[in-house]
Amino acid sequence: MDNETSAHAQPPPIRRQRAVEVFRNRFGALFNDEVLSPSGKPGRYLRWQWSHSGVVIVPRGQDGLAFVPTYRYPIGEVSLEFPRGGCEAHEDPAVAAARELREETGFDCAPSALRPLGVIHAETGLIESDVHVFAAEVRPTGSADAPPAAEPEAMESVAEPVWASRTEVVKWLQSGSVTCGVTLAALALALADDSGTGSGPPT
Repeated sequence: MDNETSAHAQPPPIRRQRAVEVFRNRFGALFNDEVLSPSGKPGRYLRWQWSHSGVVIVPRGQDGLAFVPTYRYPIGEVSLEFPRGGCEAHEDPAVAAARELREETGFDCAPSALRPLGVIHAETGLIESDVHVFAAEVRPTGSADAPPAAEPEAMESVAEPVWASRTEVVKWLQSGSVTCGVTLAALALALADDSGTGSGPPT
């Protein structure tokens, strides 16, 4: 928290009395914790904990930004998103980001070439785990050295990446074509990074 934010009045915390795990699989665990509200009233609070940190990658190139049309089962429709996923056990976030980028798009980028943009929380009211954001310089699929086909996991459904200039991205935002919260947050960090360095995708 920066000095400007810390100078403002802070809301009182909701205090955990007991962590109550109600479900677990290899991806994470769901808790229905016993808590105390700011007034001291007891209650319950749902909390999801991923097994490992998440990653999201902003693919950038001469044609702008690359988005992956992804069918998302929970909402029952296709979502325009940046490639993303989770770290494996003991896997460095940059290594995980390079792996997820390759699996979902076919783009190849060395972990050392990824630019860290920051950390976000996908849903602060429910999910406690963090998501590391990276930018990757990649080549469009139409280039001479086009990447191989994506190799998503069995329960993922993705199409070829779609490139968009900054102007086109703004139009997508205005029309509500991009609704994924993780993608929107990563896009905000990427645009802030571009404004700070003076670089970025074409307009």
